[in-house]
Amino acid sequence: MTPAHKRLLALYACLAAAVAGLISFVRLHPISSFDIYVTQESQELGMRHLTAVMRGISFFGDPIVASLSIILASALFFAARCRRESFFVLAAPVADLLNSLVKMLVGRPRPTWENAELLTDAGQSSFPSGHVVHYVVFFGFLLAVMSANKKIPSFWRIVIGVLSAFLILSISISRIYLGAHWVTDVIGGYLFGFAYLGIVLRLYLKDPELERP
Repeated sequence: MTPAHKRLLALYACLAAAVAGLISFVRLHPISSFDIYVTQESQELGMRHLTAVMRGISFFGDPIVASLSIILASALFFAARCRRESFFVLAAPVADLLNSLVKMLVGRPRPTWENAELLTDAGQSSFPSGHVVHYVVFFGFLLAVMSANKKIPSFWRIVIGVLSAFLILSISISRIYLGAHWVTDVIGGYLFGFAYLGIVLRLYLKDPELERP
């Protein structure tokens, strides 16, 4: 085993331990004082005028919108003769399905009107955040493609790359502010999402053609 493989294995071991620890925490404390504190503080920041913006940030995680986005991205990559990208972007729905399975296994309740202001509708259980997992995997892959594939015009690489980075960073704030998730849900979503994205990118970035302009 090479030193790089050992470092990667150690990283995934740390991620797995962090996810296991977080799952143990939320099962012992389905509604913790820490989660309630972060939610209530974020909703008391006087950003009522930003509610529409927060809902807009979460818009791309709607199940129908998310599915159509993946299909559209795959079709556009295929039309642009980016066949590997067209194939690899289809890994995003697999992450969504795995996340739904984890949600069922953990079964954590979402915030209620007793401890948060609910500014959006949300189904399923709470942990981990499906929006965060989807944004990290789908938009994270788009960001990686825009960074690695020099054949794509610079304008689109910059626009799509900046938009993807913004959505990945802001979706956590949006979900907590809207009362859809606890902060530990979004932390779990980031851990799960980046672990899955790392596996996808390890396979995708092996293509030597990516280095050619």
